[in-house]
Amino acid sequence: MATACKRLCCLKETNAMVNRVSPTVPANDYELAGAGNEYLAELRNEFGQSTLLKIFDVAAIEILADYMQIYRVSAGKRLLKEGERSDFALLILSGAVSVMKSHEDGSQHQIAMVMPGRLIGEMSLIDGEPRFASCVAATNTLIAVLSRRSLLELLDEHPKLGSLLLMRLTALVSHRLRLTSAKLVEKMAAA
Repeated sequence: MATACKRLCCLKETNAMVNRVSPTVPANDYELAGAGNEYLAELRNEFGQSTLLKIFDVAAIEILADYMQIYRVSAGKRLLKEGERSDFALLILSGAVSVMKSHEDGSQHQIAMVMPGRLIGEMSLIDGEPRFASCVAATNTLIAVLSRRSLLELLDEHPKLGSLLLMRLTALVSHRLRLTSAKLVEKMAAA
């Protein structure tokens, strides 16, 4: 009984987290291409290319695909907007995405070019906080979207797989933080 109450409290807390950000509907610049399981070949290929995701076998990818939606985004269209609250991450299946950061004067500078197999937006997936940077499709792009709601469903319905995915996401965030910290230390030493 105590476990059931604990689970219910956790579920209520989780639902509150999901509802505190805007709905998990990607921007109008996204064109729905289909469900993740309709794009298994593309998902298998990009999971294999991704350092983060290559640990997942075919059976796991098939399950994960059930929790994803696939979208097409035309070149020049925005995928993510800096400062916007949302709760989904994107896996680039094809194309290229330019990551842009705003400066105080309002100008934007490209800080990275993201290619297939890379995941973007994982921090907001985890914490629902505003986006750190904007992302724009540099070419026609195919993306797989994983929302927080879908991640929570995965954790509930496939706890081992969901936990492994969450650990990999955490490892990715930690890795990127370490790289950023190293660059900061370099700049401080040079100053």
